[in-house]
Amino acid sequence: MTQDDKAVQKALGRALNLISYRQRTESELRRRLSEKAVPDVVDVAVEQLKERGLIDDAKYAREWSDSRSRRSPRSSRMIVRELVNKGVSPHLAELSVEELDDDDTAHDAASRFAMRLADADYEQFHRRLWGHLQRRGYGSGVSRRVISRLWQQRQKDLTQ
Repeated sequence: MTQDDKAVQKALGRALNLISYRQRTESELRRRLSEKAVPDVVDVAVEQLKERGLIDDAKYAREWSDSRSRRSPRSSRMIVRELVNKGVSPHLAELSVEELDDDDTAHDAASRFAMRLADADYEQFHRRLWGHLQRRGYGSGVSRRVISRLWQQRQKDLTQ
C-alpha cells in the first residue's frame, strides 16, 4: 500500500465518520476533508464515496426540503437558499422544492404559532403572525392570505 493509498483510506475513514453523524453534501465533505488532506486525495475519496452512493446531493436536497417543510416550515425560496449555502447546486435545490406549496407550509407554520395568540386582538394577531411568516421567508401575498384565513377560522370557532 503506497502513501497515497494510505492517505485516501484515512480520508475515507474521516468521511465515513462525518457521514455517520448526519448526511452531508459533497461540498461540506470536501471542505471538512480539505482541512486535513491534500486536494488530490480529497478528490479520490469523494469520487469513491459517490460511486458507493454515500454522497448524493439530489437525495440530500429532497430529504432536507421534506424535513424542513414538516418540522420547521420555511418558504421554498428560503429552503433553496439554505441548500445553496450548504453547497447544493441551485438547480438541484430548485428541483427539491418543486412539490412544496408555500400556502400550505405557511399555513402550517402560522397555525402552530397562532395557538400562542389566543388572547390577541386582530392587530396583535396580524402583527405577530406577519413577523413570524416573514422571518421564514414567505412573501407578503402568502402571508396576507394565511393570516386572513386563520383569523376567519378563529372568529368562526369563537362564535360556535
